[in-house]
Amino acid sequence: MNLNRLYYGDCLDWMRRWQDECVDLIYLDPPFNSNAADSILFGTRDVSQAQYRTFRDTWYWDTAAVNRYKEFEDAIGRPAHKAIVGLQEILGDCGMLAYLTYMAERLEEMRRILKPMGSIYLHCNPTASHYLKIIMDAIFGNTNFRNEIVWGYERPYSGKLQFRKNHDIILFYSKSRKWTFNPQRVPLMDGTFELPKPFERPDGTIWRPEGPGKQAADWWYDIASFATRMTAEERLGYPTQKPLALLKRIIKASSNEGDIVLDPFCGCGTTIEAADRLKRKWAGIDISSIAIDVIRERRMKDQKIPVSGIPTDIVSAKKLAKESPLEFESWAVTRLAGFIPNTKQIADDGADGRGTLFDQPDEWDSKLALTEVKGGKFKLSALRDFIGVVNRANAAIGYFITLETVTSTKARALAAEMGNIAIGDNTYPRLNLWSIEDYYDDRPCSLPPMADPYTGQLIEPTQF
Repeated sequence: MNLNRLYYGDCLDWMRRWQDECVDLIYLDPPFNSNAADSILFGTRDVSQAQYRTFRDTWYWDTAAVNRYKEFEDAIGRPAHKAIVGLQEILGDCGMLAYLTYMAERLEEMRRILKPMGSIYLHCNPTASHYLKIIMDAIFGNTNFRNEIVWGYERPYSGKLQFRKNHDIILFYSKSRKWTFNPQRVPLMDGTFELPKPFERPDGTIWRPEGPGKQAADWWYDIASFATRMTAEERLGYPTQKPLALLKRIIKASSNEGDIVLDPFCGCGTTIEAADRLKRKWAGIDISSIAIDVIRERRMKDQKIPVSGIPTDIVSAKKLAKESPLEFESWAVTRLAGFIPNTKQIADDGADGRGTLFDQPDEWDSKLALTEVKGGKFKLSALRDFIGVVNRANAAIGYFITLETVTSTKARALAAEMGNIAIGDNTYPRLNLWSIEDYYDDRPCSLPPMADPYTGQLIEPTQF
């Protein structure tokens, strides 16, 4: 494990490579089993909203889920064996069990890499928190359960015939009977003052808290959610983005300066920023190349954060295209400034990504830009299909992205037949052939001024 680094890919794959007992604190905010497709929405009144997939928060009892369950059923020595088998008796073969087997195999690895005095905070919602607690008890031990933290926040009434759902659950476990803990202070609701008292920690040392207020309990009412209070500077577009104050409290409570903090589902990087500000070492993992880009290009753009797992040359790009074609598509689309992958990646109507031109082309009534990615061998028929998609959608411009540079004269001729669009004094081919090989050889394609999908503002017409 290299520290102060982002890791691209499945956290299970990365954690299996790391040594035992190498992390002091783990916080995870994994995809909830809420049967909702979470996408990031960006846009302004002047630029139509665009969507792209971060993860599809829907779980099915498919072949992968069957295989995961079979591994737990047959492996009687695994910590989560009894819990998973018992939950199967209760739930049957269903999406919830698929989610729980997915989480269990990753939580087992998290326990292995956690140091003896380490802690883990699992952020979840009431949909699955009670099932996850059973799994956490099995893996970490019920005697190492520390708190069920309720994070309460305001949310508009949905109109449903039930009470508003205004809280998340955070399950706090230690790895052993001795763990790092620094009591935190919170404001008193009535404005009164309570003197801080010395506190004996599990390791026998004395903690002397400072400041007014009272020791934080397991009901956190003083940290507003982003749904109710978010500045333009804080907003990164993630619907599940958590406030920095929430992660600062967890990190300050369960680690010390210089300790190592891991977020295996780091998303837009709130944990990473909080750990960095609090002088902790850190590592973040995410399966979305978009999340990695958001952290590097927006949240922590002033730092040159290294990334493991993202293709760094044409060889590793080909490997990604072969092993994870959908992730390759998402990553390839975002190599063009202003483009974002579609929410739907299978049966996507012939386009893998889209963007919005910043300026209206002359004599054209659309700002739409489309792109299609092909990770295999180039086929002329695929190019013809994409040309049809561009025409049917009345897109102003299209980009056909391949792994290797297309040298076919027929392909070049087809692209030329699409003509050009004009924006002011500049003209751009309406159909562009571009490759990942071009990307690594610093051969940018012809991009008109694009609208930033995060803000709707003008971005420079260059590739990432």
